[in-house]
Amino acid sequence: MGILYPNLIVLSRYAIISALKIKIMFDKHKRLDQDIKIIKYKGIFRRELSVFQAVALIVSGTIGAGVLSIPYAVSKVGLRIGILYIVLLGSLMMGLNLLIGYVTTRTEKDFQIVGLAKKYLGRVGEVLMAGIVYFMLTGALLVYFIGEGEVLAALFGGSEMMWRLIFLAVAGLFIIIGMRGIKTAEFVMSLAILGVILVIAFLASPYIEMQNTGYINLANFLLPYGVILFAFHGATSIPESHMLLKGRDGGFKRAIIIAGLISIAAYVLFAWVVVGVSGTETTEIATLGLGQKVGEIMYIFGNVFAVIAMGSSFLMIGMSLKDSFVWDYKMPSWLANGLVLGLPPAIFFLGLKKFIGVIDIVGGVFISLEMIILILIYWRAKQVGDLPEGKYKLHHTLLLAVVLLFVFIGGAIYSVVKLF
Repeated sequence: MGILYPNLIVLSRYAIISALKIKIMFDKHKRLDQDIKIIKYKGIFRRELSVFQAVALIVSGTIGAGVLSIPYAVSKVGLRIGILYIVLLGSLMMGLNLLIGYVTTRTEKDFQIVGLAKKYLGRVGEVLMAGIVYFMLTGALLVYFIGEGEVLAALFGGSEMMWRLIFLAVAGLFIIIGMRGIKTAEFVMSLAILGVILVIAFLASPYIEMQNTGYINLANFLLPYGVILFAFHGATSIPESHMLLKGRDGGFKRAIIIAGLISIAAYVLFAWVVVGVSGTETTEIATLGLGQKVGEIMYIFGNVFAVIAMGSSFLMIGMSLKDSFVWDYKMPSWLANGLVLGLPPAIFFLGLKKFIGVIDIVGGVFISLEMIILILIYWRAKQVGDLPEGKYKLHHTLLLAVVLLFVFIGGAIYSVVKLF
């Protein structure tokens, strides 16, 4: 906590300034499969960007509404194993981010992850990565569609399905008219989650019961994998943050490490407090059960926060997906809107109705596959000689890549087998 608290102060200090700058970049449409052009903004970004602003960007691209699902997964195996999961997977994801960061520092042009796949793995790699990204984003929309219904019904009464449809109608209106400011709001919201975690820890810590912190359940040993991987996913923020730190590779590397440590610390703290209070009764959306244990103030505060966090994530992903359909594939706007707003309820009615279940599929299958392709991108970049030594130095990368491949291939196979 000694490291986390000062960093939070710095992040909050720069959050609004960073949000205004990054809004300009996000509002500039970027194709999934082409170079990202921010040339006319580079002078502004280079002149005023700090390492901690890059940290804020990476943290905001990692920490999101997925934090709400971590305590449930941890509660199924016990805090000791769950925290070990968070630390190990968080460290591996930080290692992968460092590898991708290494690649981005050596490419002559600015690419997002699909662009990197095209450059180093050809057309097949591009198509695979683009497909995985689309499935992953659609899955995330379904997660928030399910979760919003559960939380709104708990707050206001009524059926979960009714609230899901109301939420979809309201969110759909914003997506159709194109509320671009939500991308800045999502950036600020992601950073605000750090503050909310501290508030929840302060309010809930007196209710922690020691018997909830010591049990272990090995029968569910592999269950947290997909859920925690979903929460740590933030690969797209690495190329974006490098665009804002051009020529400062040492600072870029530090930013990735600091952001990774902040994310790990935040998730460990949140899981410890929620599971410490709720134990085996921890709910799939953490704030629902926590509020019932701690009291009315926590119930309202936690669940209003959950509604806003999931809602802003839904809007940001929905608009990005719509933009890609329209610009990358020349779809008419009405069809793009129909796909973005129609696919989540359609998949829901086909049978995928569990909040944690969908997160587990998205994280365990699609994010695992994305991570495997990113490792192959790094390996190919190394083979063609695009990774000479510089200020951005990494050691034992072969060992790291092998460990990452082993974990993600094993995790993907387990997640697929579990579906059947």
